[in-house]
Amino acid sequence: MTNLLLRARDGTLRTFEVSLRPIVLGRADNCDVVLPHDGEVSREHARVWLDENGRVLVQDYKSKNGTRVDAGEPFHNSIRPATRSIRIGEYELEIVGARPYVLHESQVRFQADEPDDIDSTRFFPSTHHLKLDLNQQRLGLLMNLTERIGGAFEPKQLLEQALDACCEALHFERALIALKTPRGEPELPVTRNVPRDETGTYKISRSLINRALLHGERAVVNNPAVDLVNNLTDSLVRYPICSALCVPILHRDRILGVLYGDRVTRDPRSGAYTPADVDFLAAIARHVGVGLENLRLFQSHLESEKLKLELNKARDIQRRLLPDGALEVGRLVFSGHNEPSEEVGGDYFDYFDLGSGQVGFVIADVTGHGLAAAMMMANFQAAVRVALTADVPLTEAAVRLNRLVCLNTGPNVFITTIMARVDTATGAVEYVNAGHPAPLLLRRRGVACAIDGMALPLGIEPNENYVVQRIDPQDELEIVLFYTDGLIEAADPAGQLLNLAPVTEALSTLSDRTAEGALHQLLDLVRRHLGAGTNADDLTLTAIEYRR
Repeated sequence: MTNLLLRARDGTLRTFEVSLRPIVLGRADNCDVVLPHDGEVSREHARVWLDENGRVLVQDYKSKNGTRVDAGEPFHNSIRPATRSIRIGEYELEIVGARPYVLHESQVRFQADEPDDIDSTRFFPSTHHLKLDLNQQRLGLLMNLTERIGGAFEPKQLLEQALDACCEALHFERALIALKTPRGEPELPVTRNVPRDETGTYKISRSLINRALLHGERAVVNNPAVDLVNNLTDSLVRYPICSALCVPILHRDRILGVLYGDRVTRDPRSGAYTPADVDFLAAIARHVGVGLENLRLFQSHLESEKLKLELNKARDIQRRLLPDGALEVGRLVFSGHNEPSEEVGGDYFDYFDLGSGQVGFVIADVTGHGLAAAMMMANFQAAVRVALTADVPLTEAAVRLNRLVCLNTGPNVFITTIMARVDTATGAVEYVNAGHPAPLLLRRRGVACAIDGMALPLGIEPNENYVVQRIDPQDELEIVLFYTDGLIEAADPAGQLLNLAPVTEALSTLSDRTAEGALHQLLDLVRRHLGAGTNADDLTLTAIEYRR
């Protein structure tokens, strides 16, 4: 009995019997074998059945992306025999119990490798660790090829140059280079004079190519049998190939593709291929492997530079969302500093005039850092500008923002923040704290941490309640400092956190008792603590200075 085995994405194994009646494979619900959730699978993609001899036949049913059998190339709107597997999109169906194709006695056999007989097919081990024997003339050709492929900036251009060199040096009548895709299968090749049959299959030796791709083997073929045409398993017989060379394209221990060339006519002047010829072709393939890797690194560099440019643009945009300098209103001075740990970050501060003698103030820290946190920060900044007004109670603004964050973010995203309104006439600060470090109060006689009733960060509990807290300026109050955890959690190369005590000590000995002076003092403290290291988190400092 012949069956198809399909392992679903949840790990379950399904079995389908193959008989004389065709079974239909595709993503439509009415198919016998449904292959869902794959854009490469057509609604009715392929049909599978047994012929009168019990052999498996596969028909691609006018699919968009083609069907593969036995790890071969995709074919369209035609019928192929199969013995091991059927590949449709991301789905691999294993064939179990299929009747093998029987070779007749008169069909070609690979002969044993005899050192003195070059008129035979010979396979060599993988060239991963072998030295190649090349004469001076061919070394010159390789140097020339190196210059030619060194000027290639696209893979196809490089392969074209290599193929031209192979045909010129080894007198190939037909040649092909194919590279592996990320799935490990060969992609559409670059060819020279290689025809296709009525099914779209290239008329070359797939057995040689598969051995190069799968096992890294080199092969030299001379005088293969050509008396039978109907051999469905060996293309050396199906196509009139007189001699051929085939080698893998390697880079270090990775097989990147295959380089193949053959002759379909016998010209005594060309002579038979020798091990030296396959060595030379392998040397060309190595140059191609190095060239492809260099191209990959070059393209990666270009993408990196492009990404860096885009991140620099994002950083400029983020900077424009922050205040462009200090804000002076009456005897109050608002100042801030932001340092993302990457090009962009999730920390944020703002201060802006609300009218009616009030200034709006906010400092916030979005979970994480980098581009995702920066995008969240930009959205939050816009929402704060709408919610925080002169007449809306702070608790109501906090509730609105919390619900907005809960509705529009995932379960692991939250924002710690302090939102405040400052009376410019009295200097009084009213604020709500959603999970953020409490502010520090710098007085003439020392530094203290504000007594703070902290609520949960925004985005955790939709029904969280917030409490308004107040800082009343006294004669001795000089600066109110706000910060994100990138200050106290800055880690030195040994992993030791800065913590709060050195921060309060640095502020208590502050000589320049201004907002800018306090920020510079703490930034110097952080940099000394980090030493040669970098801060793993975004850092934001803001201060309100009371001038006397």
